[in-house]
Amino acid sequence: MAFALLKPAYHDVYPFVDPTKNLKGAAAGKSVLVTGAGTGIGVSIAECFALAGASTVILAARRTEKLEATKAGIAELAPNCKVIVAGTDVANRESVEKLFESLDHVPDVIVSNAAASRDEPIIDSNPDVWWNQVDVNIRGPYLIARTYLHAARAAGKKGGRIINVSSNGAWRVYPGLSAYSASKSGLDTFTEHLDVECVKDGCGVRSVAMHPGGVLTEMASAPHVPEAIKKLLIDKPALAGSTAVYLSTERSDFLMGRFVNATWDMEALEGFKERVLEEDLLKTRVIGVA
Repeated sequence: MAFALLKPAYHDVYPFVDPTKNLKGAAAGKSVLVTGAGTGIGVSIAECFALAGASTVILAARRTEKLEATKAGIAELAPNCKVIVAGTDVANRESVEKLFESLDHVPDVIVSNAAASRDEPIIDSNPDVWWNQVDVNIRGPYLIARTYLHAARAAGKKGGRIINVSSNGAWRVYPGLSAYSASKSGLDTFTEHLDVECVKDGCGVRSVAMHPGGVLTEMASAPHVPEAIKKLLIDKPALAGSTAVYLSTERSDFLMGRFVNATWDMEALEGFKERVLEEDLLKTRVIGVA
């Protein structure tokens, strides 16, 4: 694959993935659940799906006051979109199960965006803080996906999309971010397993891991995040939101079970569809020397 294609091409929404232009109506009639929807990237993902015509957007996070602010914002952007606020701890099985039990329908799209990060060298790390990141970043998407699949099976629902928000930190080494990087790497592999198993099962749910770009979120703005990393965070959260809408459409099926960077040019990437499928690209692999 051309190396230039896998370099950042955009830092903000562009016409091909714009939910008000090329992707206008792409989410029409759909119900979308977004975790971590109270701040930053999660807010933009929820807003972009609403702008793309989603009939219902379900906002999930622990801090419901933040979700209410997101709800108010969506009401202004897309007044016809129904918004549901659901206080949820994604790393807690009971909380996740209560979330799905509270709904009167099974969502069409799931975006697992909730995440946790802490910068601390392994030798000086607090084991509980370190493991909490793994809980939120991999146990969370696992619980959301598992519960969603059970709900869909019980309802006899076929089809659906799961978008797991990952990071390029999954395959880069940032000293001090071992828990975050390891959990995101695990999330990529989990996503591939999830997609393969759902295809085998015939339930019709497809899954993809998406790096949202380098966004200066509330989490990334925390004092413990190195300044060297903060300087790289120049991408707008709406780029992740609009790319998530694209990844929920059928034309992105060739990317399912893979890792996708929101800063790549999705239109150009479609031109390499056959090669991506034939060579099974954009997946985590160890390449040896012959």
